[in-house]
Amino acid sequence: MSMSRDGLLPKAFSRIHPVYKTPSFATIVVGFVVAVPSLFMNLTIVTDLCSIGTLFAFVLVCAGVLVLQNKPDIQRGKFRIPYANSKYIIPVAFIAAIAFSLNYYKAETTAFIFNKPKIYEPVTFLTSLDETELAMVKNEIKANQVKLHQTGESNDAELYLNNLSTDQYEQFMTGSQLSGERKFESGLSLFKHKIPMWIFLIICVVITYYCITKNLSLIPVLGLISCLYMMCELGISNWIGFGIWLVIGLIVYFLYGYKHSKLNAEKVLV
Repeated sequence: MSMSRDGLLPKAFSRIHPVYKTPSFATIVVGFVVAVPSLFMNLTIVTDLCSIGTLFAFVLVCAGVLVLQNKPDIQRGKFRIPYANSKYIIPVAFIAAIAFSLNYYKAETTAFIFNKPKIYEPVTFLTSLDETELAMVKNEIKANQVKLHQTGESNDAELYLNNLSTDQYEQFMTGSQLSGERKFESGLSLFKHKIPMWIFLIICVVITYYCITKNLSLIPVLGLISCLYMMCELGISNWIGFGIWLVIGLIVYFLYGYKHSKLNAEKVLV
């Protein structure tokens, strides 16, 4: 509705229902755009894409507040964010988070930084195997049951591996006769999943710098960091889908707004 009022979308999207006083046309169109694909796509993918888009909107709002806070010529609304200087709080919190990670999660932190090979999760591991390899794994599971003095048979390899403790699963995978590339994820295949978190860390460094130099407001900074962190936890495949959707949206807004944007009309008048 707001983008339509600014001239980035047709005027119909800002139409208000005469009875319910809501943007009815925009609500119905967006509802169909979301509902129809969800009938044919994996529901987890749909909900993750919805989540990453919503979180990105929150990130933009928080960033917008930070950009506008030091501009005196901006028209202010009745509500104002309570101001608390983040100059010392955010840098100290960032350093404390790094120290905590290196102290209590040293192995995980060094593995992340140096991109050390990682054992595949059971689902990913099993779905990558062919019939011969899967049969080999099932035989190894039976041998592992004897080794651990476990009773009963497990025909469900995924269920069995998921029920193992972390140490037991690592020992099973290390002792498996399959090739290393089947058991361990490494190189670019592993690093690509870490790209969102590296983006988060780089942005945290940039935000910390601006907190020190620009005395940014604490509340929107915390909102930006927390929402961005949750975005990064959604994984690289969701980021790719979100990026494609974002590019499509920007193209639509640009092509329509190039001639119809109110901001563009104001510049022409000036």
